[in-house]
Amino acid sequence: MPSASPPWANTAVTSSQPWIRKKSRVLDVTLTRLRLGHTTLTAHLHRLRLSPDPHCPWCMNFPETIEHFLLQCPHFHSHRVVLQSQLLALNVTTFDLPTLLAAAGVPPSRQHAVIRLTCAFLRKTEATDNRTGVTARDEHQPQPTLDLHRHIESELSEVVEKKLQAFGEENLPVSGCLASSFSSFSSISSSSSFSSFSSSSTSSHKSGGHLPSRVFAVRPSLLKELLTVNHMESVYNIFVAILVLLFFNKVLDEIIHTGSPNLDLSLIMWAFGGLDRVIVIWVCMFTSTSVLVYVAFHHWAHSRHAMPVLYDWTAGVLYLCYLGLLVHLPLQALLHHDLPPASAFIILCEQVRMFMKTWAFVRSNLSRARNYKKDDDAGSSEGQSGSSLCPNFSHYLYFLFAPTLVYRDEYPRNKTCDWQKVINDLGQVIGCLFYTHFLFVRFCVPVFQKFGRESFNGTNLLVAVFSCMFPGSLVLLCGFFAILHAWLNAFAEMMRFADRMFYKDWWNSTSYARFYRTWNCVVHDWLYEYVYRDIVLWQRRRGEACTRLRCVPMLVVFFISSVVHEYILAFAFRFFYPVLLVMFGGFGVAFMFVNSKARQFNIFLWVTLIFGTGILMCLYSMEWYARINCPPTFDGMLDYMVPRSLNCEFSSH
Repeated sequence: MPSASPPWANTAVTSSQPWIRKKSRVLDVTLTRLRLGHTTLTAHLHRLRLSPDPHCPWCMNFPETIEHFLLQCPHFHSHRVVLQSQLLALNVTTFDLPTLLAAAGVPPSRQHAVIRLTCAFLRKTEATDNRTGVTARDEHQPQPTLDLHRHIESELSEVVEKKLQAFGEENLPVSGCLASSFSSFSSISSSSSFSSFSSSSTSSHKSGGHLPSRVFAVRPSLLKELLTVNHMESVYNIFVAILVLLFFNKVLDEIIHTGSPNLDLSLIMWAFGGLDRVIVIWVCMFTSTSVLVYVAFHHWAHSRHAMPVLYDWTAGVLYLCYLGLLVHLPLQALLHHDLPPASAFIILCEQVRMFMKTWAFVRSNLSRARNYKKDDDAGSSEGQSGSSLCPNFSHYLYFLFAPTLVYRDEYPRNKTCDWQKVINDLGQVIGCLFYTHFLFVRFCVPVFQKFGRESFNGTNLLVAVFSCMFPGSLVLLCGFFAILHAWLNAFAEMMRFADRMFYKDWWNSTSYARFYRTWNCVVHDWLYEYVYRDIVLWQRRRGEACTRLRCVPMLVVFFISSVVHEYILAFAFRFFYPVLLVMFGGFGVAFMFVNSKARQFNIFLWVTLIFGTGILMCLYSMEWYARINCPPTFDGMLDYMVPRSLNCEFSSH
């Protein structure tokens, strides 16, 4: 059942068939099939009744059309952003299917370059093998063709050949640089031993109907890749220049009014006080997580086959007790030593990280031990048998330091470590830390340090919220750049960890659903892998009625994320003020159901994001100084649970 020709099929161009290359017919067919719509994307397969549903295996909620694959799918976001930047360098501002597949509207001198970039995008996404229905073969290293591809080839061969002849008469400006892009992709794929695993994993998940799992591949960090483009590097330099000028503006203002600049670092020194106790607590947490967890799991995996029921129940109870102690004991030490906010943040974030690492290791290897039978490793050596039951300790230890929360026995790794990059990234972390201190001292402390001593009404609150929007947004961006970019890239470089997809292009999001998926990929991958997927699988086992409740897994993920965020803030600041819980778990969930593809929604997202950071910074600062300047209204635990800023009696003078 052939599909209708796409609307861009008759696009008029000026070049005389430069895209046809007899030496690379496979690549010619790839572009042609994309133009025709005859691919192995699930939307087309579903139309042919060869796929149970038309949804993208990565997005799950959108049909996997050619438009979605090339222009929208977040799984290929990094390559797409680079492609857009390269097109802008060629002064090509349109980014649609006619431009990518036929260079429509592009001057003849740049048509070849546009098609070359499109082909490079296809090869980088490893799309030609599994997504377009063409099996790309290296002349010296042939690969087996998937059964599904052979079926589609036999069913559509006549239609494709007829369409090829028809398109041979059209002037499609697809350049002969397809061959050069193919050779460049070959060098990329040869450097990663995980490309074949990615392909097989994708196809198996599609055919099996299961949710896809996290696939690790060799890929750079998005910002580092973008900054290789001169235009993006200039934008980055402009942003840094604005921050520098803002700093000198405040320093000059202080010199004029006070006679000397305020270079006091007492606030940051106080915030990071008690680092010796922080190190002791961290060492205790890490020792228990690394040694105790692995030894216990190793013993259980090798001994449970004798008495499975007894060992499983005992191990389950002890495991839950350990997780409870991992939460309770560091928290008790934090409160006992009365650690300041920054030091408390370090302990709490590391506690949550080790909790998630422990859960990921046990959850990923649970089925390995439970499915083991005595005869499975009869022909294997003792070392191989032990490895099949429980991973080697070296794998677990590497996972504890690797910048990911999803466990795998092996990860793609670089051959060497560039220590100059490590030093640069750590320097950026320190720079962002001091600039955040500057923002708090210059914009936050002067506004709220007298809260509770002077009158404060609704007008003052509104002015304070708007005055906090600018510094709050800069704190948000500095925190993102310092932690999710510089810090994780520094650790990835030290560990030679090759998959640097710690975030995606969240700044381009046109919906809150995409923003939440792309803001922090490290945590999102853990929630998806060990919470969302498990709940969906549980729903499928319960029957069709339970499967229809598709919003339940999403709501559970949001609930866990919002509670953990509020838990960190509450014990770091020593008060419970559920502003973030309401904004993230309330308004954030509501905005999730607003699906819009319009670029104008990106403006709405940024406006609400900036306004939200202003509210957070304002209300938490008010509560912090209210607990300094206002007497307690309640006694005991109730004083920590009820915001003091709501009951503070302001002085009349």
